[in-house]
Amino acid sequence: MTLVKTENSKLEYFTADNINSNDVTAVFSTRNGGVSGRVTGTEYLDSLNLQLNSPYDTLKNIIENYRIITTSLGFQASDVVAVHQIHTDNIVVVDNDAVVTSTPHILGEADALITNIKGIALSIRSADCVPILLYDNVKKVVGAVHAGWMGTFMKSAPKAVKRMNEIYGSNPHDIRVAIGPAIGICCYEVDENFHVKFTSEYGNSINKYFRMQANGKPSCDLKAMNKAFLSEAGILEANISVSDLCTMCHSELFYSHRRSGEKRGTMAAFIGLKK
Repeated sequence: MTLVKTENSKLEYFTADNINSNDVTAVFSTRNGGVSGRVTGTEYLDSLNLQLNSPYDTLKNIIENYRIITTSLGFQASDVVAVHQIHTDNIVVVDNDAVVTSTPHILGEADALITNIKGIALSIRSADCVPILLYDNVKKVVGAVHAGWMGTFMKSAPKAVKRMNEIYGSNPHDIRVAIGPAIGICCYEVDENFHVKFTSEYGNSINKYFRMQANGKPSCDLKAMNKAFLSEAGILEANISVSDLCTMCHSELFYSHRRSGEKRGTMAAFIGLKK
């Protein structure tokens, strides 16, 4: 993935190089280049906060931040389609009958979206959870998945791949995947109940994605786990790109819930078929 710094502004985002082409745009935002956090006492929002319905930011700031990044990507803020993320495996199929009522457009409660409509920018938000972008280069279908630990446990990304096959006829071998910046195994400490939940569901083979820390508590590699689940779903290893950046480690680039708690901004990932 490549860090893009736009000229004449502080906007920065990462491009999904294994997906981006003349037909599709796929990026992961950073926290840099927006208008939030300029009021004294809100510096923690600095500056490209994309958290919808944020209790700490103004709607005016958030919409302007969406305008800034989408304009740079060749879209408009009104082209963005998102969901109310609730840590599920619900998937929204964005078709011509989709009801849109706001900017960005919010289509129900879910954690993944798929579409084959050009000119729409699917978007999911994260601040440690794993953002995953999908692109079928043959059928021209895109998808965006928000995979926290619950979404990972429920295999939300593989289910999005399955839905792409059911709705659009996508072959998993034709789907390219970009797994963006998220909290890494270096920082994602979990408790033993969390560990047991995964081993009870997936057996001891899942232990390869856990590491015991010096304090005796396990940490978990959600990015690697999602990559493995996607491989099991038929995605070719060569078609999966994984960012090695940890959102908690890099405060200069990312917001992090684990680092800052609720008082913070949120990044977003975008993918859209160009008109």
